[in-house]
Amino acid sequence: MQVDEPQTIRTERLLLEPLVPAHALALTRFARLWEVARYTANIPHPYPAGCAEAFTKQSVDQRRDGGGWVFAVVPQDDPGVLGVVDITLSDDRRSGELGYAFAPWAWGQGYATEAARALVNFGFSYLRLDLIEAFAMVENPASCRVLSKAGLRRVGEQILPAPARGRHILCEAYRVFWTESLQ
Repeated sequence: MQVDEPQTIRTERLLLEPLVPAHALALTRFARLWEVARYTANIPHPYPAGCAEAFTKQSVDQRRDGGGWVFAVVPQDDPGVLGVVDITLSDDRRSGELGYAFAPWAWGQGYATEAARALVNFGFSYLRLDLIEAFAMVENPASCRVLSKAGLRRVGEQILPAPARGRHILCEAYRVFWTESLQ
């Protein structure tokens, strides 16, 4: 992984570009799909008009304020957005929560794992975090595999709020400490 500037991350096949309002239409194309929204706590379904625009603007503000980073995941050989990956920082800026959502047409090709690995590396090397954690719904074993392949280890289950679902959900909890990432 190479960080061209603090804003763009390059992997073997992908560019992780800071999410900006210009990405909103591409984000809407897959975020509006139930097969994507069903495995997230925060993507509403049906997906309201203007939701992607608001999310992209919020991500710009979050990055500017130091609260986290949201990236559009784009193949190096194609300008199409495959998904988003993000890291939301804790109040003390010592830990972060990794999250992602990908278009169904990008599933099963290793893109989510590649992007998650890059963001874990970014979190430890650029943001100087001590800990990165992530959560995947128990009914989404593919996401659990992504987190394991990205270097996080399962630490148990946790019930978390899912605002977009209007309920709480049972999740597998994963984490990796900076010291573990060196091994």
